[in-house]
Amino acid sequence: MGPVHVRLTGLVRGDDKGPGIGIVNAPTAAEATAELHRVARVAGADKVVSVAADYRRAALAGGTTSTQWRIEVQAWGTAMGPVKTEPSDDAEDKRDSEAAKAKAKDQDAAKKAGDAQDARDEVSQAKADSAATEQAATQQADAAAAPQASADTGSSADPGTPPPASAPSADR
Repeated sequence: MGPVHVRLTGLVRGDDKGPGIGIVNAPTAAEATAELHRVARVAGADKVVSVAADYRRAALAGGTTSTQWRIEVQAWGTAMGPVKTEPSDDAEDKRDSEAAKAKAKDQDAAKKAGDAQDARDEVSQAKADSAATEQAATQQADAAAAPQASADTGSSADPGTPPPASAPSADR
C-alpha cells in the first residue's frame, strides 16, 4: 500500500533537571507505534513493516522555577495490504489453463485416431495378404488339376462306346 507516518506532540512542565516525573500527557514511542498500526488498518492494510520511531524533547521557555518541554514522537513504516489480483489477470490465467487442457485433449484424440488408423491399416494388410495367399493356393490347385483332367479325358474312352459323331457333310 505504501508508507504511513504519525506524529504525536505534547507539552510538559518541568524543572531545570527535565520534564516532571509521572507525566500523564506526554506521548511515548509505544503510543506512536500503536497509533501507526491503527492508521494503517483504517487505510485498509493488514500489517505494517519496517516500523521505526523517533522521540525528541526540547526546552521551549525557561523561567526562574520551571521550564516547559515540548515532546515530539514520530513513527513511520510501510503498510502492507492484501494481495489483489486484477480481474483481467484471472481471466487470462483461466483462458490459458483451459487452452492448455483443450490442446492436451486434442493431442490425445489425434493420437487415438492415429492408433486406430494404424490398426485398420494392419487389418487391411493382413486381409490383403491372406487373400493373396488364398488366390495363389487356388491358382496352384487349378493348375495342378487341369493337366490331370486332360490326361483323364484322353484315356477314359471306353472301347465299347462309339466315337463321337462328326457333323453331317453337305454332299449327301
